[in-house]
Amino acid sequence: MKRKTSRKKLIEKLDKIFSLYIRLRDNGVCYTCGKRGDIKQMQAGHYISRSCMALRWHEANVHCQCYSCNVCKHGDLITYRERLIDEFGEEYIIGMEKERHTTVKYKIEELQELIDIYQEELDKLQ
Repeated sequence: MKRKTSRKKLIEKLDKIFSLYIRLRDNGVCYTCGKRGDIKQMQAGHYISRSCMALRWHEANVHCQCYSCNVCKHGDLITYRERLIDEFGEEYIIGMEKERHTTVKYKIEELQELIDIYQEELDKLQ
């Protein structure tokens, strides 16, 4: 009999796959400062915190960032927001900012579906 994978394990797996996908999608270039780095050294920086499950794996909310911008400058959110507005428009970003207050709890099937989607996207980029 096959054991069911826990939500926690699926979230960890999805985080890992999604992070690598973002860093590869952005070619290892920091969204906020433009620095190019080794994919392994770069990070998937969230405009709206990962703790917001509604936006945790939202591609417009997550971009490649260097350690300095993501950690030392706490995401450099002013620059991050300006870049997002340039790319997506202010209305879209305001909508995302409102969505941060939405409570979402992904079902195991939904997490597995996202894993499959981003694994497929990752395979295309590698």
